[in-house]
Amino acid sequence: MKKTARRRMRALLDDNQCIPCASVFDPMSARMAEDIGFQTGILGGSVTSLMTLGVPDICQLTLSELVEQARRVCRASALPVIVDGDNGYGNALNVVRTVEALEYACASLVTLEDTVLPRAYKGSAQQLIPVDEACSKLKAALQTRRDPEFAIFARTHALPGQPVDAILERVKAYSATGIDGLCIFGLTDKDVLGQIATSTHLPLMLITYGEVDLGNQQMLTDNKVRIRLQGHLAYEAAVQATYRSLQALHLRHHPTAELRHTDASAKALISEYSRQSHYDALINDYVTPDN
Repeated sequence: MKKTARRRMRALLDDNQCIPCASVFDPMSARMAEDIGFQTGILGGSVTSLMTLGVPDICQLTLSELVEQARRVCRASALPVIVDGDNGYGNALNVVRTVEALEYACASLVTLEDTVLPRAYKGSAQQLIPVDEACSKLKAALQTRRDPEFAIFARTHALPGQPVDAILERVKAYSATGIDGLCIFGLTDKDVLGQIATSTHLPLMLITYGEVDLGNQQMLTDNKVRIRLQGHLAYEAAVQATYRSLQALHLRHHPTAELRHTDASAKALISEYSRQSHYDALINDYVTPDN
């Protein structure tokens, strides 16, 4: 099954079309996505943190916890699954272990990002490592891989205010390492997408949230986009449905109970029950304290 899924992933990357990516977070959601007709799914680091720890995406998740969830999801169906490998959980040596573990867990593709994780003391929320360090980590990942069909993507962030030239520098440098593709997070400008596409020979994966106009399907295809993820809507809907069903069950036995969050959005529920404000306060106190 592992080989078949990876071959299918490779075929998707070689095909001349842009396909949607399902956000999958457990065995059942992976089977649903496959049955509905999705050709690939992704296990996100943020969703895995919420699923396994009930904690927001603040680098509390360990590699072993990610790998265990990836193994459960990947073995549940024949769906080719992309796994968010964050920054490889450390330096190049940690990347080696991350790639070994996720390849063994039957992932079809891993993304490795160029961010500073965990957040540095008094550092910004999103900070990129130097280009040469990122390339070193990618080369370590490629040397570690045993199955050549297991795809390795470099992920970089189109940060607000970041010069286009800086993005293109990373795209060109990463493309030269021998990786299989590039994952661009947070891109909002279709013109920048066009410049990225002309700066690399590799297939692209885009991660966007909300309604972001990067062109129609044909434009995306022409710009080498092969996979597009538009948020983790399935997980958010599952959280909201769980909360509402528990509310209804509780009210059935306690008809005078007052409802909280009657019209709460999924993101608000996730924020509350992952204790986002608690962790924000910890970050403010210990990671980014006032000078």
